[in-house]
Amino acid sequence: MRIIRIIVAAFFASAVALAGALPAEAATARVTGTTQVRSGPGTSYRSVGQVRRGDRVFVNRCSSSRRWCRIEPRHSRSGWVNSRFLDRVSGSRSRRGGVCFYGSSGYICLGR
Repeated sequence: MRIIRIIVAAFFASAVALAGALPAEAATARVTGTTQVRSGPGTSYRSVGQVRRGDRVFVNRCSSSRRWCRIEPRHSRSGWVNSRFLDRVSGSRSRRGGVCFYGSSGYICLGR
């Protein structure tokens, strides 16, 4: 009986850990100009890669100021970019919710 409790406790601990790792917000955006991907939300953080104009990236979340967003590009390391280099993907509908930031064309909210 004790082994079952341990297994159940381990299962729930794993589920909680995985739930914390998943992004609460998510959206696809287009990069409007070549820029550095940084290890944190600001120019004082080191560069970990680069994204180019036209690349599509997955936006996980944005800073509280909505000026920096954490992205997952296809061909570079994940990190932070200045949100002015992001825009909605052409043809996508504007929806409330999801990820909001100050992008290249003003304040943008991308739905999930």
